[in-house]
Amino acid sequence: MKKKELLAPVGNYESLIQAVQNGADAVYLAGKKFGARAFANNFTEEELISAIKYCHLYDVKIYITVNTIIYENEIDECIDYIRFLHQNNVDAVILQDLGLIKIVREKFPNLEIHASTQMHNHNQEQIKMLEHMGIKRVVLARELTLNEINELNTNLEIEAFIHGALCISYSGECLFSSLLMNRSGNRGSCAGICRLPFELYENDKKIETNGKYLLSPKEFSSLDNFKQIMDSNIYSLKIEGRMKSPYYVGFITKLYRILIDKYNNNEELTITEEDLKKLKVLFNRGFTKGHLFGDKNEDLMNIKTPNHQGIEIGEVLDIAKDKIKIKLNDDLNQEDGIRFASEDKGLIVNFLYNEKSLLINKANKNDIVFVDNKIGLKNKGKVLKTIDHKLEKELSNLPERK
Repeated sequence: MKKKELLAPVGNYESLIQAVQNGADAVYLAGKKFGARAFANNFTEEELISAIKYCHLYDVKIYITVNTIIYENEIDECIDYIRFLHQNNVDAVILQDLGLIKIVREKFPNLEIHASTQMHNHNQEQIKMLEHMGIKRVVLARELTLNEINELNTNLEIEAFIHGALCISYSGECLFSSLLMNRSGNRGSCAGICRLPFELYENDKKIETNGKYLLSPKEFSSLDNFKQIMDSNIYSLKIEGRMKSPYYVGFITKLYRILIDKYNNNEELTITEEDLKKLKVLFNRGFTKGHLFGDKNEDLMNIKTPNHQGIEIGEVLDIAKDKIKIKLNDDLNQEDGIRFASEDKGLIVNFLYNEKSLLINKANKNDIVFVDNKIGLKNKGKVLKTIDHKLEKELSNLPERK
């Protein structure tokens, strides 16, 4: 069996370096146009040339997303852009638009094309059509279960998401943002309306819920079921995250690289509690096993908050106009980011004080500390760490990939 490919997300050049140096086999990214993440930093043409050379220096493949729906008046410009990518030796382009796929196949017969998840690739007949169109790889919709994926019969390479954000809608089929705000997800401009608060009604009667973010899924993770992924017919293991920080990209790539290597060496697929903690503080909305492993309802959704939750590090003991008193159950460092769960307000700990009102740069578990109340906090409750300054500094010191 061909060895699995670990495919990492890249939203800017710093993320590219993190992904490559932490063991990605391939990366996917976009130029300034025609990509389905228009609000990521993305890459200029000069940066793309540099990125291609950088990846190939380390024998890492680079796939460019050109996966929006293309308007007729954009075709010439888009073809010129794809010609530029091809001439600069990208390993593949990821396309959604059927008309564009046909044109690209005719004009650039030796350019590898991957069918984007935005096409909602989910059944045997559709995949058979893609085979006839000369597609090399199909990126499957995130709504499929692992059993459904394993039942697909195709000569195409299969790519599927193994970690990251989930959409509430079918992949590539959501019109919510387009209809409400004229920002089309299929044009790369999704407004993320599923992350906003909603109320539930039945026959004009409001139904009380224990949260207001009724359309907001948790973060998908396959860490606990990774052997099943490795035993499946999925070839390319795709991490979502082109809008996330470079530190997150590097760390999540490293975690899955460790598991892939352990599997290939017939070792137990485990990661440490410390690594799980680091992952949670880098980004989590709560975790789900996703559609891939059949999670539903409260296992799939986090209706209490759409935000990054970090880890719990303490409790607010008292609140004054200028200071917030906190009892810690984990470490806190100056320049960490914290959020107060009672009001969903956050701040950077620019100044940290001990019980004697002296400035300190680090506090430990069970310490009582004070931070400036620069957010007007009024309600007590749990304190979450959402940015770990020390961890980010650690992750910025990259070993050179061999």
